[in-house]
Formats: sequence, structure tokens, C-alpha cells
Amino acid sequence: MDYHAFLSQFPDTYIGRGRTDRREIALTFDDGPGRATSALLTTLRECDVQATFFCVGEKARRATDTVRAIARDGHEVGNHGFTHRDLRALDPRTFWMTEVLPARSLLEDVSGTPVTLFRPPFGEISPAQTGRLAEEGVTLVGWSIDPRDWDEVEAKDHTGRVVRHVIEQVHPGAIVLLHDGDEGERARPAIAEVVRLVVPALRTMGFSFVTAGRLRDAR
Repeated sequence: MDYHAFLSQFPDTYIGRGRTDRREIALTFDDGPGRATSALLTTLRECDVQATFFCVGEKARRATDTVRAIARDGHEVGNHGFTHRDLRALDPRTFWMTEVLPARSLLEDVSGTPVTLFRPPFGEISPAQTGRLAEEGVTLVGWSIDPRDWDEVEAKDHTGRVVRHVIEQVHPGAIVLLHDGDEGERARPAIAEVVRLVVPALRTMGFSFVTAGRLRDAR
């Protein structure tokens, strides 16, 4: 999302990375809950990592037990809109009333936790929509590392490629974009293995793992 130059106009609303003087990283997972989410939660628990899950409202409505498990494990629940579509054509009021607010209400009811973070599908958002988020006190979360874990998921070297990209691009305050939600009818079984491999490698490099909200609050 850093390619949206207008986001510099919203320094208190938008975060695309954390502080550069702390070796902290936020792993974030989009498009879920999906069929891979339960296995991912198990891996995160084994690795002792708290992450941020940007959940789609209509998927969360069908997988309330998984959303509860995300919150119960101490992860942060974020808002990825009610439907997973490009929202830029919506005027700010429609954007808020039909996508952001319904998803937030559902996720808060199910998880029992406040949902103050929003990431738009595909990272696409307009200046006017960002302004509405600012008015409502919602933080817009981007990313600084995109290892393209959604690309060529059936390729033989997919897992290794994603892990290498994260390690090569890592920096203090990184927000890493990953996915646990199904892509159409296809699950993402590799995501748990990506996390299992990347976490110890980054810890060896001196990095610790926090939620996106923690990076925001430490600014």
C-alpha cells in the first residue's frame, strides 16, 4: 500500500511499517478465516507468536468458531471488509456503512475484542475513504513486505520462495503481508509451513514478533 502517495496525508491514520529502531516484525494474515487457518493457529502457538488476522466479514460469519479461536490464542483481529472486492468505487458513506461497519460489528461480537484496524481488499482505497476511516478513529494498515504468497501456490518451490523473500526483505518494523484465506475453492496449506520456517530464521537474526496494533501504538 505504500504506493498510494496520498497516504502521507494521514500520518495518524495510516501505518505501513513500524519504528526503524526496534527489531520488531508483525506477521499479518488476510482473506480468512479459511481452511488453513486452524493449522496456522497451531503453528503460531508452537512458535509462541502473536499475529494479526484481517478477516473478511462474510467468511467470519460462516466460521465463527475459528474467529473465536484466533482471539482466544491472543491474536489481533482486524477488519478486511465484509466482502472481498475492490471498494474504491464506493462513496465514503457507502464504504463505511456496507463494508467496514458491518464487518467490524460482526468481528467484535464474535471475538469479544475491539476491532480498530482495517486493511482494504487488495490494498486498494481512495483518499476520501481513508478520510472516513480517520473520522471514525480506525487505523488503516498497509505492509512493507509482500512475499507474494498468493502467487503460483502449486509451484514446487513455493514455500521456499516465500520464506526466502521475507528473510531477504526483512527490516526493523516490517509488516509482512501473508494469507490464510481460501482463494476461491483452493485452500492455502503452505502458510503454516511458511511460518514454521520463517519464525526461527528471523529470531536468529534478532527479530521479535508483535501485532500490527503494537507497532502502531509504539510509533
